Amino acid sequence: MSNRVVHSQCKDSQLDGISKELMRQAFESVTRKGVFHLVLSESSSLDDFYARVMCDPEMRTLPWAKMHVWFFGDTTDDDSIQIAVAMHSGIDEANVHAGEIDGAVDCCVLTCSEIEALDEELKENCKAFLILTERSADDIPSDWPHGGVAHWFCEGSDGLR
Repeated sequence: MSNRVVHSQCKDSQLDGISKELMRQAFESVTRKGVFHLVLSESSSLDDFYARVMCDPEMRTLPWAKMHVWFFGDTTDDDSIQIAVAMHSGIDEANVHAGEIDGAVDCCVLTCSEIEALDEELKENCKAFLILTERSADDIPSDWPHGGVAHWFCEGSDGLR
């Protein structure tokens, strides 16, 4: 259980940081074991991030054909990231999952407000959490129980802790 806090000077550099880390996690997993298991939050707070993932030419190179994606959180059929990812990413429909997450997960993208609501099994079986937060580094919970590495992407500060 370790934490990595990445500070950004603005929202755009915060999104750059989390996007690049997702790309790194995906390619490392595909290189190492041939598949990438990803869990994505349906939080509307991540809409700018998902727009970047779906539209940025560099992010479009994510290895969608070698990914399995699960979704969690509240949404409506008209505003679902699950629908956007399934329709526009090139991922095989059979690799888009709703409901129970089975087995180990390589990466989970979520917001800080969702960490406590995560399923205990997911907290223990996920290798990397990419957490978008508006909190300062001083307000990040150092005692949040999880089994992997939590990458906290904070806006409004300089440096890396």
